[in-house]
Amino acid sequence: MCLFFVSAGSLLVFMGRKASFIRMTASNAGIFGTVLNLYSKNHEEGVKKKMSSDLLEYVELTQTEISQLDTAQTVFLMSVSPIEVHGYHLPVGTDVFIAEELLGRYAKVLREKHPDLSLVKLPPLYVGSDALPSLGSLSVRATALEKILIDYGKGLAKQGFRYLFIADNHGGPRHQLAIAKASAVLWKKHRFYLIDPFNLVFRRMVQHDEELFERTGLGPGNCGDDPDSHAGTNETSLMLASCPQKVRENYSELDPSLPAEHTGGAKLVLALARSLMKVGAKQAGRDLEHLANTLAWVSSNPMKPYMGDPKLASAKNGEAMLNYRLEEAIKLFDRALQGEPVQIKPMLWNLRVLRFLPE
Repeated sequence: MCLFFVSAGSLLVFMGRKASFIRMTASNAGIFGTVLNLYSKNHEEGVKKKMSSDLLEYVELTQTEISQLDTAQTVFLMSVSPIEVHGYHLPVGTDVFIAEELLGRYAKVLREKHPDLSLVKLPPLYVGSDALPSLGSLSVRATALEKILIDYGKGLAKQGFRYLFIADNHGGPRHQLAIAKASAVLWKKHRFYLIDPFNLVFRRMVQHDEELFERTGLGPGNCGDDPDSHAGTNETSLMLASCPQKVRENYSELDPSLPAEHTGGAKLVLALARSLMKVGAKQAGRDLEHLANTLAWVSSNPMKPYMGDPKLASAKNGEAMLNYRLEEAIKLFDRALQGEPVQIKPMLWNLRVLRFLPE
């Protein structure tokens, strides 16, 4: 009996302590819950803050994180250009490398001008049409590129997003027509903005826009026009400004590649271009003249895998062109963010049926 009473006493003491422990635990649980809630709230706010201040990688986000994005305040950015031979001195990824440099600059300026935006980067799309017909290039049908971009835009629009801004550095006619057509379809069906500023800038380069010359200090023959259309002075300069480590040292030793004589189909297209200009259809005529010049070069035998004079390239000229292209791109992006329709008609838009031709 004595042992029982001792045990009972101990039990009462234990139960008293347990009650105190339970009360203390409940109190601590309340404190812990408050701390946990504060942590969760701060963490969520931290994630949202990070998502509004960084250039996010879409492929690294979870479904939950994507759903937390403000659809009205989120801009997607993507580089689009083909894998293409660029002379003997530039890598086949040149167009995407330059586009990625531009994309980074787009993001920086958009962040400064619109701090409330969430900027999300999609992986580079190494896809493009009318790549140089030279061993090493990988060209894709224009209709395939068009469908990919429409499907990307449609997929983003279904989630409620509205903007996909493109960085591009490829002037292939059907490439530009495919992107412009995808943009038109997405706007018409989904009120979704797919904007590629290069479709506007390239026309100015080819057709010697005076304001472009004034702002960049460049001129005919080094601005990416027909005599300098591929891996020549302009494009080598862009690479020297963007990623000089990728430029092969032999660029300064290469002979210039000069415009080719117009023969065969190129000669016929040039004759049609001149006829159109004579009757007042200057824009259509100039577009066809560009096509004739391109056809003359790519059908020449032997064809050099570059057009222009790479050894005249400089990082300074590349920087000037990058800055010009950045400024023009931001103007277009700002119009979109203000709700204005933005539809760019590239060169040869009136002949957009060309995009159905096989590569």
